[in-house]
Amino acid sequence: MKILVINRWKLATTTYLKWLGPGHEVVLLSSADGVSADPDKARAELVGYTDAVVLPDFHGNPLVEQKALELHATYGFEAVVATSEFDLLRAARLRAAMGVAGQTVESAEAFRDKLRMKQTLAAAGVPVAPFAAVPDATALHSFAAEQGYPIVVKPRRGGGSMGVEVLRDPAELADYAARHPELGGDDGAPLLAERFIEHELFHVDGLVAHGKLVFTSVSACGSCLSYRDGVGMTSAMLDPDDPLTEPLRELTLRTVEALPTPESFVFHAEAFLTPQGDLLLNEIASRVGGGKIYEACKLAYGVDTVAACVHAEGGGFPPPEAVESPDRLAGFVIFPGRAGTLDEAPTSCPVDGVDQYRLIAEIGSDLGVAAHSSAHIASAVVHGASHRDVRRVLDDVVRWFDESTVITPRPEPV
Repeated sequence: MKILVINRWKLATTTYLKWLGPGHEVVLLSSADGVSADPDKARAELVGYTDAVVLPDFHGNPLVEQKALELHATYGFEAVVATSEFDLLRAARLRAAMGVAGQTVESAEAFRDKLRMKQTLAAAGVPVAPFAAVPDATALHSFAAEQGYPIVVKPRRGGGSMGVEVLRDPAELADYAARHPELGGDDGAPLLAERFIEHELFHVDGLVAHGKLVFTSVSACGSCLSYRDGVGMTSAMLDPDDPLTEPLRELTLRTVEALPTPESFVFHAEAFLTPQGDLLLNEIASRVGGGKIYEACKLAYGVDTVAACVHAEGGGFPPPEAVESPDRLAGFVIFPGRAGTLDEAPTSCPVDGVDQYRLIAEIGSDLGVAAHSSAHIASAVVHGASHRDVRRVLDDVVRWFDESTVITPRPEPV
């Protein structure tokens, strides 16, 4: 099969050729950020591809699609593989233009456009918070007047909690509007408003390969906005017999059934548990969850979700065997940066139950506030026999990391 791979991940660890298997002609169209800056390493990373084109400024660059169509004229692709959330729509557009199977534009839009997603889910009876498009300042004020404060405003096609803001009173709304001049234009701001819901947050992750559900994993996690305060975000899988596991799984599967889905895809859903005991679907994406969800699912279920999905998208059979329950439970913590200099940080973790610990930032580096919810300077993936065990290990890791790390704030300008 002739396959186009659209990539923005580090090729040193993203092994498309291995995942797709032998017998394919694979052409790589990659972000320059995904290729090593060292020429020798870069050459090694590109070995085995039938052709490889590397482009700078990958995000939003129209030359990506133009180059893909030029390559198609040469190779005649039969499949297009893209694993980043920010490449799903461009890959879907290319499939339509090339006449190849895979996730359609309709499907990608339903997962990427939060307004379309919420409209589809609400129409199907999936419980969601009250929402509305807010293309202008009048619509934003009207929504706040109708729903009351606080409200949440977010980009319709955002990701990683970037651009998400909670507005708690008219003054914060006025400040938000002043910082978003697109609310005053005639083209319409691509924004969505929702009623703020007091909640506990959960995420449900899974894999569908060739129409077959391989597994679902249900976890409790901290706030996706904690990174803005430099606070680590934790996630711990629920016990299979936890009273919330099956209801959260059923809510997610109802969500998947309500949306137009491809034959093979990974999904990451977020759900709220309200103080009244109600479950609401927050969002769902057709990609691997952020943080260390990929690693935690692989540790617990023995399934490499990205490898299996890429293999299936490339026509690979058979799909992985269904996994009803995990071998063990897993969780993770990611530690975001905060403004200052990283003076001290541990390079290894002595806490029992930790399977993987990584310090990404270099000692002495100048840190800033994390740019999105998955950005971090260090992380740990842990395991345990139960949710309580995983939570205990995570608490120990957080305490140990906080005690072992020194970030010196920048001096205030005189």
